[in-house]
Amino acid sequence: MSEWPLVPIGELCELYDGPHQTAPLAPGGPVVYLNVGDIRGGRIELALSGQVTEETARKWSRRVEPLPGDVVFGYEAKVGEAAMLTKDHRWCLGRRVGLLRPRSGLIDSRYLTYAWYSKHFQDTLRAHRIGGTTIESIRLTDLPRWTIPLPSIDRQRRIAGTLGALDDKIELNRRMSETLEGTAQALFKSWFLDSEPDASDEDGSLADAVDLLRDLVDPQLEPDTVFHHYSLPAYDAGREAISEPGAGIRSSKLAVPWGSVLLSKLNPEIERVWVPDIRPDDRAICSTEFLVLRPRADVGRAFVYEFLRSAPFRSTLTSLVTGTTGSHQRAHAEAILQVPLRLPGPSQAAKFELVVGLMLDRVAVARRESRTLVALRDALLPRLLSGETSPSFGGGQGA
Repeated sequence: MSEWPLVPIGELCELYDGPHQTAPLAPGGPVVYLNVGDIRGGRIELALSGQVTEETARKWSRRVEPLPGDVVFGYEAKVGEAAMLTKDHRWCLGRRVGLLRPRSGLIDSRYLTYAWYSKHFQDTLRAHRIGGTTIESIRLTDLPRWTIPLPSIDRQRRIAGTLGALDDKIELNRRMSETLEGTAQALFKSWFLDSEPDASDEDGSLADAVDLLRDLVDPQLEPDTVFHHYSLPAYDAGREAISEPGAGIRSSKLAVPWGSVLLSKLNPEIERVWVPDIRPDDRAICSTEFLVLRPRADVGRAFVYEFLRSAPFRSTLTSLVTGTTGSHQRAHAEAILQVPLRLPGPSQAAKFELVVGLMLDRVAVARRESRTLVALRDALLPRLLSGETSPSFGGGQGA
């Protein structure tokens, strides 16, 4: 139980609602349209958003013009998610997005975001969720009465500074990983797509570069074994395998050995290519919607991974789908393995593996570090918000 008083949000913030239509996106506009799906894990990832014109932004922001320091949240479909707006963009609220504007001197913006993820407030959200036919929601009219623990403003900023330092490092790792993966793909394009073939290169197919592994595992036969489960939802949630005992995994899976690359055959218009971070004593499995590919030694894992992410392969893969509904389109393994590619000569493959392999290894290290930081942040959050643990340093002045 928190030692801080529980104060209704309505006493600390002004509450605004986003529009109730779908914004007409206009690429090149100066204002970012914020979709509810962009709010994830306390930060904003601009995956679904677009840009809108100045005129459209004024129309859609008729209730409020979002400002840096405002806290946005989902009240339908993404109930439980919130994030603080930054100075990186000018913003325009989309459907299902609400906004809290902290009252100056009463509550720190970043602290408010962390308080949103506290057990106390998440329990409140769960208790007031309304189950619809397809999505869950909360009533915005109820929100001002819900409470959060409220220490002094100085203490709030110190708590936000402690947790924010961890989140800043996690975000730095994420951006670095994105840069490294972008650089790796650019090198692949430069070496193998835009350049003339080397004398040692050969024409072939994906089947000449990988072995398709089909070893099935029934986790129910090992109920106490902890498996690292590589699933489609886990990929979409941030490419982090879920560790769970075999007793909780209800269907057969494919074994995932060290050194393999996973390629989703389901809805291939969505890029899902995964280099599993596996250690020698790990028991790793994946959904049967993935192909488990083991790159051949003379080609290298880095080459195979970047080929599977390349634009020409993605385009070809999409053309191989069967199925009539968008949610159940698949490409068959046999057809995928016949996709043509230019096989690099031994020297070129070794050089690429050395350069790009080191980049992929650095990405794996950053992801491991971020997992540790996330666990530390999640362990500290309830202790800091309850007053059980004191912040280690100041900072995080909020908005």
